[in-house]
Amino acid sequence: MKLRVVRVSLFAIVLLSLALALSIAGIVLTYTRLTDEMPVAEVTFEQTGREEFNAYLRLPGEDIPRKYIIYGDQWRVDAQFVKLKPWANIIGMDARYRLERLEGRYADIEQQNAGPHRAYDLASKYSGSVGTWLLPWNFLIDAQYGSSTYTDISTSTTYTVYRSQFGLLVREKPTDAMQGNAGGIGHLFHWLLGDQKLP
Repeated sequence: MKLRVVRVSLFAIVLLSLALALSIAGIVLTYTRLTDEMPVAEVTFEQTGREEFNAYLRLPGEDIPRKYIIYGDQWRVDAQFVKLKPWANIIGMDARYRLERLEGRYADIEQQNAGPHRAYDLASKYSGSVGTWLLPWNFLIDAQYGSSTYTDISTSTTYTVYRSQFGLLVREKPTDAMQGNAGGIGHLFHWLLGDQKLP
């Protein structure tokens, strides 16, 4: 009888341990999927005048950055965005986006209204909205909206734009740090261009 009780107890402990492990794995998976981010653009700046910059935009899969003239002391990128339902994220599907516009902006409203301004279309080769891509899967869509992120311009900073499951966000890193993390091949590349000495 005691042996049977011990066997039942061991089985219950194993079962509970397995249930706990699966529960923790589920929580980790849910958190990871709902907070998933993906880089969608990298931007650097070169000052050419008072509140005038060359913006160098590199998109995934492009080796040569696109060059745009930007006016202001800040920059902004806009996108069409389709947020999926949380359960769709959890099973492995990601939010859909399409970068739409890049432009400069001024922190001061008076300058924004009076200063030079230029915006660029990043999606001219596409037609329709992002939502139409998912029409056969309409039950996956939670919301469709425009997402935008902006920040101050610094010529010593590399900006990386990310797609989260909820919209766009931007993170900054000193350009020197980006080069420092490039590794041996990156150091050699910069040395060949003449802008960095080999250690």
